[in-house]
Amino acid sequence: MSPAPITQDAATFATPPISTTMAPPVAPPKPTVSPVPQNFDDIFHHKFMHIINQFRDDPNTGPLTQKDRKAFIQTAYERTDDVYYGGRALTDNDIKMRALTKVFYKVLAEEPWSDEWIRPHDVERKLSRFEMHKDSVELAARHGIFTPREAIVAARRVQTEMLTKPDARTPRGPWDDIEIIYIPGTVSSHATNAIDRQTTYPVSVSSVANILHTHICRDMIRPHAMAEKFVSCSDTEELTRLRKFACDICDFAPHLLDNDNISLLIVLLILTRSEICKRFSNNGIRIEGSTISHRRAECMKQKLGWKTQDDKKPFDNVALEFQTRVKNACFPAPRAHRSGPRKPAVRKSSTAPPTPDTSIPKARTPKDQPPISLYAPPQVRTPSSNPQMFVPRHHEVNTGINIPAPKVPMKMWQDPPTQIRDPDVPKTTVPAKRPGSPLGPPTLTRTNPAAQVEQASSKKRTSPGAQGKQTPEKAAEPKKQVRETRAKKARDSLAAATSS
Repeated sequence: MSPAPITQDAATFATPPISTTMAPPVAPPKPTVSPVPQNFDDIFHHKFMHIINQFRDDPNTGPLTQKDRKAFIQTAYERTDDVYYGGRALTDNDIKMRALTKVFYKVLAEEPWSDEWIRPHDVERKLSRFEMHKDSVELAARHGIFTPREAIVAARRVQTEMLTKPDARTPRGPWDDIEIIYIPGTVSSHATNAIDRQTTYPVSVSSVANILHTHICRDMIRPHAMAEKFVSCSDTEELTRLRKFACDICDFAPHLLDNDNISLLIVLLILTRSEICKRFSNNGIRIEGSTISHRRAECMKQKLGWKTQDDKKPFDNVALEFQTRVKNACFPAPRAHRSGPRKPAVRKSSTAPPTPDTSIPKARTPKDQPPISLYAPPQVRTPSSNPQMFVPRHHEVNTGINIPAPKVPMKMWQDPPTQIRDPDVPKTTVPAKRPGSPLGPPTLTRTNPAAQVEQASSKKRTSPGAQGKQTPEKAAEPKKQVRETRAKKARDSLAAATSS
């Protein structure tokens, strides 16, 4: 059998009519995406709340404990650090901020101001701890308190009630009178027992409770902003407040400076090692600087994982800079004062300076020369100025300071050279010699050359330089030959002159 024929009307009614115009497709709604925060603390809060919500949505988990909270803060911090600081080059300021942010997030996770960080009184002898003062044992026992930790917890409870209900008259109780002492840890139990408890300054449990309640990080919710304050804070009032907080910890809550408490690093940001040891010494607690350094290194290693010097360097740089700012703010250097009276101010003239003189100065004469020290200027001496003074021929020239004088022979007693004068030349008058001259008195004679040679030879015989050296008998032969030779030369010269 063949199938029934399909009519056109049946096909028309079986299929709906197709429209030639297509409707625009409807876009699906976009999911709402929250903007990614840019601040470190906001990124941390976003990731921390995400971890908390996952923990609450899991039916297999129990109630949130303090240990879980600490682990969640550490996990959220590590993820935030990778997002904020990872994958980019860091400046010096970023390196400092990264190190301090890690410290303050560790403070946020461990809460060092809680009572859990107060060690029991019967802890190992080598660890630091609190002990009841012997004068407060009976008073504390009457109120059911037998350990320092119980006394501090009770004092904090009363202080919290007084702060939450300021109008209510809550009795302060005996917490101002119950005192405890701090015993630092030593290398052995024997050394701990040898500590003199009488020299340690006691503190009241209410003072310890107040320091723990007013810890600067107790209300901290943005650790990155706190780290930025330590890096760039320069306000004098804020620096003074931070220094007071660190000093109060050394005086009233020294257990916060143990090697297992992260507050040690906060205090070392503000105070130097020597300042901490000095405050401990004033309270009767003997702790050396090496002990503080050992605690610091141990705390960085166990709490932050900083083992090498490169890991600790950013923290040390921030501590050095911040301690300098605190010192300048709390102990400013005194201003220098003038020892003598102030000089009167010289009024500066607004007129232009005078034009310097460019004319050529005239030459100075001896009269115009300024005096040298207390003596008169050099002058030229001539025979006309003093007729009685004998002036030699070479002294008749100008002997000013700019013209060198002629050289004078070193040996004044040396005989003048032999001169042969012409008989036709008229005689010359030799001026009188000054007394004391080694050459002897002058003579006015006319002599012939032979007589002059004989006279020179006789002077040689009587020369003072030859009298003290040898006797005439020993020097007779050489001198005789010299005289004969000189006389012969003189006769030859005279004969040659007369023949010409």
